[in-house]
Amino acid sequence: MQAIKAARTESTPEVIFNPVHNTLFIAGECYPENPNLFFLPILGTLQAHFSNKLPAKFYARVRLSYVNSASTKSMRQLFMALNEAAHAGAAVDVDWEFDEEDDAIQDLGEDLMHGLGVTWLNFNEVPFVV
Repeated sequence: MQAIKAARTESTPEVIFNPVHNTLFIAGECYPENPNLFFLPILGTLQAHFSNKLPAKFYARVRLSYVNSASTKSMRQLFMALNEAAHAGAAVDVDWEFDEEDDAIQDLGEDLMHGLGVTWLNFNEVPFVV
């Protein structure tokens, strides 16, 4: 399985997917010109990883400081892929890290979780102080 290591840019977050350790890390601001072009390879790699061999555990750590509305749909698709893996039997933990003074990012994490309907994810809000 192919790892992903995409450096942070001015408009896209850093993304590190490690298939050996079953981890995903996303950090930074997210407002790519075309969210589909940015997220489709990530989603495709994750879905292939889960369908190839479902891990017993998977850990995602998301630390975003800004997400535009166009990227929110792609983030929802990412959460759906994680939720599907959890529904299939993987123990999936998501740490949603946010500046404790940034209600918008905190609310986005909650909205993404509520948008899933029934969820099998272990979602953890992790506030931090800047």
